[in-house]
Amino acid sequence: MSKITEQDRQLMVKHLRELSKLSMKANIKHHTVLDKLTTHQKELMNMLKEEKASNQRLKNIISYRDEEIEELNQKNTDLLWDAAKLEKKLILLQAAKDKDDAEVAQWEKKLTKEINKTKVDN
Repeated sequence: MSKITEQDRQLMVKHLRELSKLSMKANIKHHTVLDKLTTHQKELMNMLKEEKASNQRLKNIISYRDEEIEELNQKNTDLLWDAAKLEKKLILLQAAKDKDDAEVAQWEKKLTKEINKTKVDN
């Protein structure tokens, strides 16, 4: 087996040092990339949590508003029902008033005839 000469050994050591430097630079770049990736993942997770919280708040608000709308719809239905009842009563009262007005008019007509007859007779 041949022995490594001093010149080859120095050349090999130089190459190994160069490889070591390059591997350290690559390791540093890799660490930097992983650090940025981790930071971005944390930021994205925080943003996701905020979005979920915001969505939940909006769902709660929508639910509350739906309950308010349902309550107002019920009140509106009750008011419409009451208005229909009052309208029915108004129609009956109007019919009774018209009947009474017609009766009063007939009595006025009869009284007027009687008064005119008595004036003529005098």
